[in-house]
Amino acid sequence: MNRTTVRRVESMAVVSPSMSVTASIHPPRVTTGAGPVNSRRARARWLGAVLICLALTGAGCSSQTTGGNAGNGPHNPSTPANTVYSKAGPYAAGTARVTLPDGDLAQIWYPVDPSAVEGKSKYTYRVRSWFPAVLASNPALASLPDSVPTDSYENVPAATDTAATGDPNKAFPVLLFSHGNGSYPEQSSFLADHLATWGFVIAAPDHRSRDLGAVLSNTVTTVGGPDLVDMDNTLSFLHVENKNPSSVLYGRLDFSKVGVFGHSAGGGTAVTMAASNSAIRTYVALAPGAGVPPTTAKPGLVMYGASDTVVDPSNVQQLYSGLPVPKRLIVITGAGHNVFDDICGIHNGSQRLVDLLKSSAGSSGPLGQVASLADDGCFPPDVSPSSVWPLIDQAVTAQLRYGLGIDNAPRGLDPGLDHAYPGVSADYYQKP
Repeated sequence: MNRTTVRRVESMAVVSPSMSVTASIHPPRVTTGAGPVNSRRARARWLGAVLICLALTGAGCSSQTTGGNAGNGPHNPSTPANTVYSKAGPYAAGTARVTLPDGDLAQIWYPVDPSAVEGKSKYTYRVRSWFPAVLASNPALASLPDSVPTDSYENVPAATDTAATGDPNKAFPVLLFSHGNGSYPEQSSFLADHLATWGFVIAAPDHRSRDLGAVLSNTVTTVGGPDLVDMDNTLSFLHVENKNPSSVLYGRLDFSKVGVFGHSAGGGTAVTMAASNSAIRTYVALAPGAGVPPTTAKPGLVMYGASDTVVDPSNVQQLYSGLPVPKRLIVITGAGHNVFDDICGIHNGSQRLVDLLKSSAGSSGPLGQVASLADDGCFPPDVSPSSVWPLIDQAVTAQLRYGLGIDNAPRGLDPGLDHAYPGVSADYYQKP
């Protein structure tokens, strides 16, 4: 059986000063054996299903899985799902870029009164705004598609009425987000925007130890746990902002309710932060890389795509198996690594970044090398990421609200999620 493995998880790397145009969604695949991508993915899905069944039920499994509440009785395909959190919440979403005391940049999202954004244009971010200064003047960047529309509004006032959050402390719960290796804080804006509409304040630092600049300059380092330092510094910054009368967040934050989530390498960071920081009450890991599981009970959710060839499903399963209960796992059928971020939709108005890469697949040089990796989650037969986002929005929002104690009982965290959205299927497992 062929298996695709990748030793280092990366989300995106683009344009070296010495290159004309080059981009990377993932690191080089390391494979053994040969065979077409589709059959390799089919084998990976089959193997992943078997591993999940063995790890979660401790019993033998058939080669066909249909999802369900593993270890808690048979799955009922007629079970309805509560999908209230897949729709936008009662707020609009605001966003702003801030500078932390150590000079690091971070992106924040926060709830906004809908009346405050009437007639305003939604924010569109540009990936090149996260490039290191040495690349800012590179003329090759002018032709690189990098524009991402969002559902947030830049630099608008935060909501003053916190009642709609459902937080009994009459404040906004706090979330920290960790981006993927070689990526940037705004990489999953679809999800951050959505969470802000449900009353969360989200802060995402730029992990300079492994962001775009670090990958491009070959200076990536994990010595000393710099990711965790970034996250802790961001949380400290929010404490200061909460006491700063000139801050948009002044007096708005509930630090008794702090959660963390992340994607890819950042998913591993989220798990590790839940283990290392007592302020964290719940966590979500999306297609996570390696992490250190908590040793005490903290509600957690792991999600990944069954067609992911960047993070080995068996590694994710091993991480999940080591997490304390209560925990949940959702495996999305036919989804690749980039289903949890905006990367597949990066464009310049007429051309997607991934289309540019795909057209260069097989050519010589760095561009041809990385172009062959652009199909992970962005092209058929993988399911379209935007079609899966409602499931991701629902599961992540429900997990964070329940894990932080805003909802006394989980709303929509049930086996019905595996068939709640047309054209999207998943396998659902939980251990209370």
